[in-house]
Amino acid sequence: MRQALIKRIVIILVVSLAVFVFSLSALAKIEVYFSLYDDPEAVIIKNIYAAEKFINIAMYTFTDIEIAQAILEAKDRGIDIKIYLDRSQVKAKYSRSRYFVQNGIEVRISSNNYIMHNKFAVIDNEIAITESYNWTASAGERNDENLLVIDDNYVIERYQDQFNNLWNNKYSPERYQELISEARISSLPATKTTEEAPAPLGNKIININTASLEELDQLWGVGKKIAQKIIDYRETYGGFKAPEDIKLVEGIDDKKWDKWKEEGWIIKIK
Repeated sequence: MRQALIKRIVIILVVSLAVFVFSLSALAKIEVYFSLYDDPEAVIIKNIYAAEKFINIAMYTFTDIEIAQAILEAKDRGIDIKIYLDRSQVKAKYSRSRYFVQNGIEVRISSNNYIMHNKFAVIDNEIAITESYNWTASAGERNDENLLVIDDNYVIERYQDQFNNLWNNKYSPERYQELISEARISSLPATKTTEEAPAPLGNKIININTASLEELDQLWGVGKKIAQKIIDYRETYGGFKAPEDIKLVEGIDDKKWDKWKEEGWIIKIK
């Protein structure tokens, strides 16, 4: 009698656990899209617009200007953007890598001497976007591709861990410097916007007491909103008394200051 009761309890526990696990898996959501039939580009842009904290991107080929402009708008909203690219993107004719660095977005280039073939993004640790779809016009308009949008916590964590590994351990400072050089001398393909992006300062010297919003926007991590805050601060307090005082502006921290120094910017007040 006692053994039968124990057996019954064990069965109940096993069934309950199975139901619990199934319930958790049922909470995960995966959306599936196909190019030429659905509109993966619009799905990507929608999720970029929905970002609230950060967007981490690892992409083999990135040429899509519509997605690139959505990323710039996200940066201007204060979203932290990191883009990790294959080495081919340093010089590829239509690559948006140069467009990104010219607009102050943090980019790293893979150190892999063969191919960095990943195509994924993690947004806010809320979703992962992945599969065969490169962020290119060809992927959306000519190729047969697929795109997954996943909100499963385990999958998102795996992709975020891999992004961190690539970003921190498998990047090439030499290739990044080559990209910076290319960005200064290469003209970008025409975009669909009428507003031209400002050209980067050739000598990388910026006077924060006189710089325009467009000039300030060239600094890494400074979008138009933070640039306006810098201008508002100097007008309110009669200008900056020392270059480091820019860190008193909301949105400017040691990370940005150190990055500017790393990129060779000279911050002046007169």
